[in-house]
Amino acid sequence: MAKVKVGIIGAGGIAQVAHIPNFQKITGVEVAAISDPNEEKLKFVAGKFKIGSSFTDYRKILEMDDISIVSICSPNFVHKEHAVESLKSGKHVLCEKPVAMSGAEAREILETAKTTKKKFMVAFPSRFAPGAVFLKKLVDRGEFGEIYYAKASCLRRRGIPGLGGWFTTKKMSGGGPLIDIGVHILDKTYWLMGAPELVSVTGVTYQKFKDKAFDGGWPPVETRVGDKYTQPLDVEDLSSAFIKFSNGASLFLEASWAGNSEGGTSLSLFGTKKGAKDDGASLKIYDEVNGVLLDNTPVLPGADTYFEEIKHFVSCVLEDKEPVTKPNEILNVIRIIESIYLSADTGKEIRLE
Repeated sequence: MAKVKVGIIGAGGIAQVAHIPNFQKITGVEVAAISDPNEEKLKFVAGKFKIGSSFTDYRKILEMDDISIVSICSPNFVHKEHAVESLKSGKHVLCEKPVAMSGAEAREILETAKTTKKKFMVAFPSRFAPGAVFLKKLVDRGEFGEIYYAKASCLRRRGIPGLGGWFTTKKMSGGGPLIDIGVHILDKTYWLMGAPELVSVTGVTYQKFKDKAFDGGWPPVETRVGDKYTQPLDVEDLSSAFIKFSNGASLFLEASWAGNSEGGTSLSLFGTKKGAKDDGASLKIYDEVNGVLLDNTPVLPGADTYFEEIKHFVSCVLEDKEPVTKPNEILNVIRIIESIYLSADTGKEIRLE
């Protein structure tokens, strides 16, 4: 059987740490081409991973008839262009989070995927964590009853990525920790809640550590070949929001790169039959049996979430299955983020009905 050939757009940290090595682990899959405008990095990565074709212009990958999958690992501000053009060229697309910079951009991508009938998935590896997979099965079986409230938190004490690079420059990233790491816990929690329809968003942002900021170590230093870090730091270091849904449920969300607070990632689900707290390392189920309260701690298997994510997308392409990230979920996650920033800027609740 002919190999499934993959093209990588963007040679940065996430491509080197997650996408390239995990595509290469799958039997019958070949990373055949890579593109990046940074020539020094492009040469380094193509050599490191033994990738046959490399280009500074991503369109050269799209001209390769034997490429069936494109993995987008470029900065946020070019996701929409890269996704739309890749889909139009007949490729299936796995796109790094966030899907785009706005709801309008996301709609264009999703409409293009629908028109071209190509697979499109946003890279949310948190969905493939054992705790998340287990919780989703319980939720879908109705074991939580009505999930009426949730909390989602992703906090770093000191962890600003690539200080002076595109991560910390709003015109290139769209924002700070909310759109960078908060998007992961938001997507995971929203998915577990059943992706209810949006009603309103109220958000605030803070930038209190600009004068104390230091590079948080992402992307890994060894992946930064040829990069220049001279851009301004003009994004928030903390975002917080309260989101209401049409089924009466609500969600409290917070994300930070820097703060004098606890660190870590966690979500809590409040259901009428069960509750849960998942901090990534452990999962606790809050239950009640015959009037007695029980705290259950499932023993879960380990998993490489990046590998499971990549394997899932390849199987969707080969077996003509729908990816785990659904269009309404993809769109609503970026609409929530966009609305949090708008609410923070205007000081008003944003209605989304």
